[in-house]
Amino acid sequence: MRITIYSAILALFAALTGCNTNIGEVTLTYNKATAIYGDLDEIRSASLITPSREIEDPEKIFMGENMLLIGEKGLGIHVYDNNDPNNPTPMSFINLPFTDEFFVHKNFIYAVSHYDMVKIDISNMAAPVIVDRELNAFAEPAMNDNGEALIGFTYEVVTETLKLNGPEARALKEESVLYFDYMNNMIPNSSIPSSFVGNGTSSGLGTLNRIALTNDHLYVITGSSLLTFGNTPTDINLLDNRYIQSGMETVYEDDEKLFIGTETSMVIVDVSDGENPTVVSTYWHPQSCDPVLPNGDIAYVTLRSALDNGCGGEENVLTTVDISDLQDPRNIDDIPMESPYGMCIQNDHLLVGEGENGISIFDISSPSYPSNKIKFSHVVYDVIPHPTEENRILGAGENGLSQYEVDYDNGTMTLISSIAF
Repeated sequence: MRITIYSAILALFAALTGCNTNIGEVTLTYNKATAIYGDLDEIRSASLITPSREIEDPEKIFMGENMLLIGEKGLGIHVYDNNDPNNPTPMSFINLPFTDEFFVHKNFIYAVSHYDMVKIDISNMAAPVIVDRELNAFAEPAMNDNGEALIGFTYEVVTETLKLNGPEARALKEESVLYFDYMNNMIPNSSIPSSFVGNGTSSGLGTLNRIALTNDHLYVITGSSLLTFGNTPTDINLLDNRYIQSGMETVYEDDEKLFIGTETSMVIVDVSDGENPTVVSTYWHPQSCDPVLPNGDIAYVTLRSALDNGCGGEENVLTTVDISDLQDPRNIDDIPMESPYGMCIQNDHLLVGEGENGISIFDISSPSYPSNKIKFSHVVYDVIPHPTEENRILGAGENGLSQYEVDYDNGTMTLISSIAF
């Protein structure tokens, strides 16, 4: 069941207007999440490869030289043969329960599977193998009286009478969803692992990632923490888990630096000492959703307002930031946009997906000042460049994935094929 999000404002309004004549009580309508428990050992030992299946609730995507990977929310990863881009065909399904976030580098998939970090060898895509699983890297399992672990939640909209100053009523002033365990006791939102809550719509190897890789280390951001893993050909192991800043959404690695987009800032983290990430600086901006894409001495930041499914704020802009001095990033320019989401760079051009408002392409031969904007009507949220074909891109739209051929000289964008969901 999809989560129906009710804002804290709506909850507060319900508190003010709920009908209840008993003093000290309040009637509220809210989204209630009830815990589901299961056998973790059984889930972890499930068969990794299964036949291809229909795409129902897609999330992450990845574009390789001759394959496409499409995440299925909470279930695993669809594998498509893309040797013929005019007709991508389903190959198989990687069965990895509770996976909403993954990253691909060379012959490996790195995936967050609720409590665990998993590394999968895909050198033989017909027979992928789990190389290592770092158990409970993100949290220790919460258990019920039967020794079963918390594995998720069911969601429903309920109307209940609560104590006026009780923990539930107080929580609804700040939260939109309340979580409850097997005894119907409320679980603080801060205690819920981020993998259970979900990360929203995101797409792999564009700018909407929560995983980055550099040298022999793997980095994963949660809502407020940065986790560092050692990474060798045969294993991964958690080395560090440290608080960075609340509201972290995306991470992009460039030249041993992590560029983290948060709801209110761009955070630059030095990872040249792989096991000891160090915050170099923070570039603050108005509240919004915030992917970041570095390009030499320049970083591009897209800010999207709440009116366009953003994270608050009122701005829809593409910001260029001077990062020649990493300790003192400075604003260069703000370009008005309609609803910017993910970005990529290809052939000295910056491509910005704007969802239902199409895709914008800028000339960045002068990186500080994107110019000569071209707009196409194709619905694209995140955009991913092909690793070897210099004019082919993958666009993630509302109803599917589409491959396009872009002629930058003549300013055309031609649809090659689509995978509908």
